[in-house]
Amino acid sequence: MAKDLSKINKKLAEAAGSINPTDEQMAQFAKMVSKYKNKSLEEIEAEINQMMSNFSRAQKDDFIQKLQMLKQMQGLLDRNQMKKVDLFIRLLSQ
Repeated sequence: MAKDLSKINKKLAEAAGSINPTDEQMAQFAKMVSKYKNKSLEEIEAEINQMMSNFSRAQKDDFIQKLQMLKQMQGLLDRNQMKKVDLFIRLLSQ
């Protein structure tokens, strides 16, 4: 897992430029990717809709920013995972 986190950290640093994520943020990214890896878009949408009622606008914006950084990491996500990230962003932006 530590090796994976260092790869993710390197890719994030390349993609994000001046943004310096903490180890905790990188762990959150890895956890998020793992949690939703095998879920269908319908399952994800239902879960997000349920969670969104508890998020403040600031929390949604923070999550959207993290998801956008995740999308920028070339080679980290496959096509299906990118669709799921796009779905997250779309739902959180509402």
